[in-house]
Parts: sequence; C-alpha cells; structure tokens
Amino acid sequence: MSLQQTEVVVVGAGGMGALFGAILQQGGMEVVLVDPNEAHVAAIQTSGLHLEGFGGERTMPMTATTNPEDVQAARLLLFQCKGHATRAAAKSIRHLVRGGAVCISFQNGLGNEEVIAHEVGSEHVLGGLTAMAGMLLGPGRVRDFSRVPSYLGELSGGCSERADAIARELTAAGLETHASPNIRQEIWKKLLGNISMSALSGLTDLTAAELMALPELKAISLAAMDEALSVGQAVGMELDRDAVLRGMELISQPGGTGDNKSSLCVDLLNRRRTEVDFIYGSVIELAESQGLATPTLKTLHALVKGVESRLGV
Repeated sequence: MSLQQTEVVVVGAGGMGALFGAILQQGGMEVVLVDPNEAHVAAIQTSGLHLEGFGGERTMPMTATTNPEDVQAARLLLFQCKGHATRAAAKSIRHLVRGGAVCISFQNGLGNEEVIAHEVGSEHVLGGLTAMAGMLLGPGRVRDFSRVPSYLGELSGGCSERADAIARELTAAGLETHASPNIRQEIWKKLLGNISMSALSGLTDLTAAELMALPELKAISLAAMDEALSVGQAVGMELDRDAVLRGMELISQPGGTGDNKSSLCVDLLNRRRTEVDFIYGSVIELAESQGLATPTLKTLHALVKGVESRLGV
C-alpha cells in the first residue's frame, strides 16, 4: 500500500477511527490512519493495530502517520477526530480536497460539518453519523463492540448519486452504510442518544447499560433527551420521541454497544478535553436562540466543565 496515494484517509484514528479503518481495509479498501497521537501511531507502525472484543482478537498491519502531508492523494476522508480538533484537521487535508477527495464527518455533536465546509468548501462535504462503538485501550489497541448501520448524506438534503455510490462502496467493504435524504435529521437523532447518556456516563464512570438500569439516572437521561428533543423540533427537525426511545434502548442493551462507556467518559478518564461543547453547548445555544429552557442540559454541561477544570484540560 502506498502512503502517497490511497482510497481512504481516516482523520482521527482513535477508537472509532481506527476501527472504521480496520473494517474497510479488511474489506479490501486501501486505508491510511492519520492521528496526532505519536505513541498510538508508532505502535501501529511497529506492530499493527490490535483489536479485541467483537470478532475476536486479531492484529492487522495498517498504514498510519501523524502527518497528513505524507498522503498526497485520496478519494474519501473520514473525519473521526474530536470536535475541538475539527478545524485544524480540516486545514491539514486541504491539499487532498483540492485533488478531489470527499470529506465525511462521522463525529459527535453539532457543527462539525459546518467547520469542515468553512475550510474546504461545502461542496466537498457530506454529513454522516454512526452508532458504532470503538474504544482506544492503549497505543495500537482498540476494543470493537458490535456492528450497527452508519449513515451519510448531502448537507443540502435530498438524494444524490455521489452519496449512494459512497454508501454502496463502504457497505461492500464491510461497513454497512446507508445514504439518507435528510442527514441533518439523522444527526439529530444520534445527538439525542448522545445527550441522554454521554455526560452521565462521564460523570459516573458507568456504561450505557449500567446507567440506564438505575432509575434515578434513567430519569435524568430522559429529561436531558426531552429538552434536546424540544430544541430540535423548534429548529425544524421532525423528531419522533418514540423512535428516539427505541434507539436509546438499542444502544444501551448489555452485550453490545451498551457495554461501552461514552467517548466523553473515556476522555475524562484519560484526562483529555471532551466534546461537551459540541454535544451539549451547541444545543444550549440553539435553545437560548429559541427562548427555550434547558435546565438539565445546562447542569450536565456545567458539571462536565467543572470536572475538566479540576483535571486541568
């Protein structure tokens, strides 16, 4: 595999990004992982990427680098870095977009697509979301939790041959992906699940299944979801509460993604800055613009910010 030219560049190869890259490479696509974590990249370069959990233990040789400039041409750029790193990441791959690459954000929260579009042009960006779960266990080591569908689509809405073709290609390589005519609404659906559990997992160090099994925490989870749901509906998203609840139940089942702690939780455990501003802060800002009260969201947001302050991140 050439580092100079490849099919897929994963921009942000932590737990989720590395897992996506491994699935696609195993399915026959050429993949390069790009991540600023020098120890993680060095471990992959030296010993390959070690995966455990779903699918059993295996080690895959993969190409990885800390420098996006090492890659001179690519077709697909999968953004899976943290929201606060999106702008710098988008600037770092402008040379690939000039060569015709398409950017797809599979990140958490709201606003990542707009940040990428600001740096490279909206015509080069697709929205995306996934309920897949992967956890970085250490340099070169990732836990794989399950297989569930991912989605992508045009930011302007509607169907396109580009989105359909990319979805088919990713699916053929083992990453089940569907093209959505309303990707912004799909992103909101995922956001509601994130909002319901992400901060609670981070503040309690519990998995999704564990926190939803406690009535006191489940009540807070549902209150947060309902506040965010009202905000989404106020800005024009057609969101069905029953469908959201079914999605929450799906991702909190033990024995699969429910055994995963939120990425926000993993960030706090590793004394890293979280995506709380992209997941909670963005919705709070929208709520204020609509004159809506979000006391639960504000409390969770403030508590996470307090923990970040204590950790010095």
